[in-house]
Amino acid sequence: MKLRHHICGGLVALLGASSMPALALDSELFEARQIARSCKGDGSVSLASFKDRDVLCLSGEIDKRMEEEITQRLRLSPRKLVVVIDSAGGSVARAINIADLLSASGFDLIVAKACYSSCANYLFVAANSKFLLEGADIGWHGSTAPRSFEHYIDIFFAKDRSLGVQARQKLRKRYEASKRAQEDFVRKYKISEEIYFAHWNAYACAAGAPTWNNYRGAQGQHVFSVRWRPSLLNMQNRFGIVNIAAVTPDDYVDNAVSVTLDDGKRELVSVSDRCLFKPRPR
Repeated sequence: MKLRHHICGGLVALLGASSMPALALDSELFEARQIARSCKGDGSVSLASFKDRDVLCLSGEIDKRMEEEITQRLRLSPRKLVVVIDSAGGSVARAINIADLLSASGFDLIVAKACYSSCANYLFVAANSKFLLEGADIGWHGSTAPRSFEHYIDIFFAKDRSLGVQARQKLRKRYEASKRAQEDFVRKYKISEEIYFAHWNAYACAAGAPTWNNYRGAQGQHVFSVRWRPSLLNMQNRFGIVNIAAVTPDDYVDNAVSVTLDDGKRELVSVSDRCLFKPRPR
């Protein structure tokens, strides 16, 4: 992964619990590694155990099947729960349901490898404590409920020039339902809704242009996909996402945009707070 820009910053080990002794933090991170190693089952959902805790191991797409399997597994899991996850995301509705289901009795989350899109938007946010293991990657890339219905149409349906009155009415209902679900979620978990919108600024900063589509790789490659991640400090202070511990905290000092290019190569672009939080037209 190529780091094209670097902005210095202080190391952040744990957010929201700065008074915790360093030895206690080291112990929790060591235990998080051990818990992650207990996940050896096949399939998207499996159940393991570690000392006095049940370990729910999640892998792959967040979908209806994952939600149903989690519901079934939790009936057999009365003890304190920790979730180990490696997911590129999936269904927004299912991720919100799973987040609410897990948080009903409280859970901690260990990101073993990746937590993208709906995983970051909802499961990561809802967890009591979040642990990022070595090399763990987390990324947001947008909202299914933009600021306005017109923006929603522009983002998701701009290529469909034949939208009639009935089609737009159905889409408006879908948009309004997504918007309500998102607003309810941020209120429940006491985070800033800006986490779902700041990606536009992040992409513009990384690309040096109004949209991330203008970004080109070092060899002129085109972009295949893109996601972003605020620094640990900004997760807490700007977005209200607290209690995060990272095994390698210097990996999360900067705001970063992760770009996957058409040839499969990835580049990591650091973005300054000054650019990221610069007011821009909505």
